[in-house]
Amino acid sequence: MESKDIIELIIEKIESKSYINISDFLLKNNLNDIKIKDLIKEIEEKYNDQLILNSKNTEVYSYDLVYDYFKLKLFRSLETGRDFDLGSDDFKVFKSDDLIRIYSIIDSEFFDYLKDYLNGCIKK
Repeated sequence: MESKDIIELIIEKIESKSYINISDFLLKNNLNDIKIKDLIKEIEEKYNDQLILNSKNTEVYSYDLVYDYFKLKLFRSLETGRDFDLGSDDFKVFKSDDLIRIYSIIDSEFFDYLKDYLNGCIKK
């Protein structure tokens, strides 16, 4: 089985479970002939808009789950006035590159929202 097919199986499983352990998944599905290193490389290069690997490359998470979690934590920090720390225990399981990428997307969406809101207020 090709890594693309295996990743499609992973995506299917993640839709119901939100994350999986790569080794356990391969073992349970009798996919012993695939190299985890190759699978990880393909996920990072071609599927990083659907899947996020943890910092140890042992688990795969749904991108949407990580995005929503990150967004909730960010807005919660705004509500409470506490500093938002990407190095905290809340985020240590994820790679900093992925966190920065997601933060940038959320930041961009927020400023787009503000721009649209302000443009609407000015036109009134």
